[in-house]
Amino acid sequence: MKKGKVNRFGLPRYVPADIAREVRQRCGFGCVICGKAFYDIEHFSPDFKDATEHNPSGMTLLCMQCNQKRARGTLSVETVVRANASPKCLSDGFASEIFDIGYEELSIVFAGVTFKNCRNLIAINNEPILSIARPIQHGMPFLLSGVFNDESGREILRINENQFSVISESWDVEVKGCSITVRSALGDVQLVLRVVPPKLVVVEKIKMRFKSIFLDGNEDELRISTDWGKGWNKFYGCNLDGCETGIAINDGVANDSTY
Repeated sequence: MKKGKVNRFGLPRYVPADIAREVRQRCGFGCVICGKAFYDIEHFSPDFKDATEHNPSGMTLLCMQCNQKRARGTLSVETVVRANASPKCLSDGFASEIFDIGYEELSIVFAGVTFKNCRNLIAINNEPILSIARPIQHGMPFLLSGVFNDESGREILRINENQFSVISESWDVEVKGCSITVRSALGDVQLVLRVVPPKLVVVEKIKMRFKSIFLDGNEDELRISTDWGKGWNKFYGCNLDGCETGIAINDGVANDSTY
């Protein structure tokens, strides 16, 4: 392996998936100190340079800022140990972070549908589940808000004016780079959300129920059922621009391009 990929005992930095998941679940899917949802998995007892194995009991989640404090010596291992025993995300019930949304029109790729210059991307029974608001004043960013449920109808991720929160009761929430993946069981992905600052948000996969409406989508297509999964409408290769509401869904009806 390349230099820097292993420590002096030959332990690789790569953490096996089952151990990484155990650490995420125990920590509530965010930094144990500040609760931020963009995190790194860190060894603290002992530090990685002295570790001979990936022992989940000596590993935790730290955000990039807290991780840098540890590296600089301004955050003690005693503080990390205390926070690891009582993670902030578990006490709050969620981990949160702010998306870097820019100052120009935002493009949203929602499964097989691309939205540009749309106020409400998708509305269910007249209730927007994903929307974009213009800046409240000059020099402020556009504001993205929305809610995502799993296929049982339980909320798993909420966005409120660019700040997103993931529920700590979820089975697993994995953050890699700019992507957020929410799973309800091993191999059962409910949501993959990717943000490319400052102007692009991509919903790569979704399995969602909102009341009696089901959404099932991947990178190529979005399927919508308005009758509890008995029949499906399919959207793919669609580009919606300048809509007040891109896709309006009501019990029994799914329409696109509502101006």
